[in-house]
Amino acid sequence: MSRRVIEHIVEQHAEDAAFLWLQRDRAVDAPDQYLKNLSRLDDRLEAHIDGLRVSDEWGWQVAERAFDQYQEPGETFVAAVLAFESLSENRIGYVLNLAEASPDLFRATVSALGWVEPYRIQEWIRSLLGDPRPIRRLLGLAACSVRRIDPAMRLSELLNDTPAVRARALRLAGEVGRVDLLSDIKAALNDPHETCRFWAAWSCVLLGDRHEALEILRRHASVDGIGWKGVQLLLRAAEHQSAVQWLLSLCGDRSKERLIAAGSGILGDPIFVPWLTTRMRDPKLARLAGESFETITGMSIEREGMHIKSPADVDFENASPADYFA
Repeated sequence: MSRRVIEHIVEQHAEDAAFLWLQRDRAVDAPDQYLKNLSRLDDRLEAHIDGLRVSDEWGWQVAERAFDQYQEPGETFVAAVLAFESLSENRIGYVLNLAEASPDLFRATVSALGWVEPYRIQEWIRSLLGDPRPIRRLLGLAACSVRRIDPAMRLSELLNDTPAVRARALRLAGEVGRVDLLSDIKAALNDPHETCRFWAAWSCVLLGDRHEALEILRRHASVDGIGWKGVQLLLRAAEHQSAVQWLLSLCGDRSKERLIAAGSGILGDPIFVPWLTTRMRDPKLARLAGESFETITGMSIEREGMHIKSPADVDFENASPADYFA
């Protein structure tokens, strides 16, 4: 086989891996995806990453070139995985320096830290948590979050860091069950920064202290990005009838209809079925309302012949997960 043919195959591995990561990133939070679909995506993605691994230096050069040329999240993920697996400080530093400039590239790097074998990144995570640059400490905390690593004493120190780092530390404390830090987390309910207050409330609920925290999550229901994450926890943690009444109280607000359509599925209460059936006729709410309708009733919309062809002006394929819950 000629070098040109082999090089083309390696380039195809890099291109397909980047594309599949984008698909996976979208699918993880999409309401119409099942675990078997994600598992299949993971297997395909790993196969292409493995194709780059066995190409060794050549695989890295191809991934690096694509990352340098496009600087898109998919290419960032691929380059970051290979860089961290190589244990090369130069490669890792190169990826981090570029990825830190963009939230999307940063998120792809966090995903890579969750993909790589734990033994390859333990020292790097420890190093990131102690880095003098806040963005690196933030990356270290995010890596701990996706891997559910408890940074022990370091976590309590990071609760007094810059606002962005502090917010991520507050979130991680709840994720890893640090009940010993509950008093510090409750104090952060009065933090001057909104994001810190939200994650303090979120972690308080996870750690069992729900009274004041649930109200803070309610107040953040409309905040872009974090709002829906808080609502999901709120609806599961609050007393059922109280949660139902709160969601019903939003029904007159057109801007809250996506939240209601998704939230009703979480609650599973049949009181929302009449409302959902009317929203299933709205092209922009039909899929989300249908998902919740199926969850509550146990009926299959497709099997019962209740589905219709998607309107041409509704682009479901390119809708982001956040679009379902905006």
